[in-house]
Amino acid sequence: MTRRSLVGLMVALLPLWFVTSLNAQTPWAQSLEQLQVLVKPGDKVYVRDSTGSVKKGTILNLSSTSLGLLTKSGTREISEADISEIKQWRNDSLANGAQIGTGAGAVIGVLGALAMCSEFRNCAGPAAITIGLSAGLGAGIGVGIDALIPHKRTIYTGGGRALNRFKFSPVVGRSRKGVAVAFSF
Repeated sequence: MTRRSLVGLMVALLPLWFVTSLNAQTPWAQSLEQLQVLVKPGDKVYVRDSTGSVKKGTILNLSSTSLGLLTKSGTREISEADISEIKQWRNDSLANGAQIGTGAGAVIGVLGALAMCSEFRNCAGPAAITIGLSAGLGAGIGVGIDALIPHKRTIYTGGGRALNRFKFSPVVGRSRKGVAVAFSF
């Protein structure tokens, strides 16, 4: 494998490092009835109401029309119409860690293969093994790191009015390429 073909391979693999799955996050519930599948009484959540204030609390009860929440200031019964968003601490998706780790490992493997092939001829087999092993090791490290990172994830949107939200959507067509921006308040 020549140095030129290895550089081409590295350039071809580099976008893998930046690719993340658009569907990596689980879709959130859009009704309290759907939310009953994701949470149960006793779970800790962060509830943003229609005025924009956020209450941290423990779910006491959950019906298709309201949420009972135990907060520091007492018990609150919040109707579905008054809830804009609910978040909960959840583990990070392992998919993006695997993708980032694979990309980083592949780049390191390509650099190692370039160094190896600059000294030896007929190094296509060992170069491929080096790149594959580095990519696999990187994926494992990426998954391991992601397994350690929890964050607040949106598990419910709906009911109350959305507060100053921007939504971006790609626009791709034969004659158009760009981004559509929607703003709601």
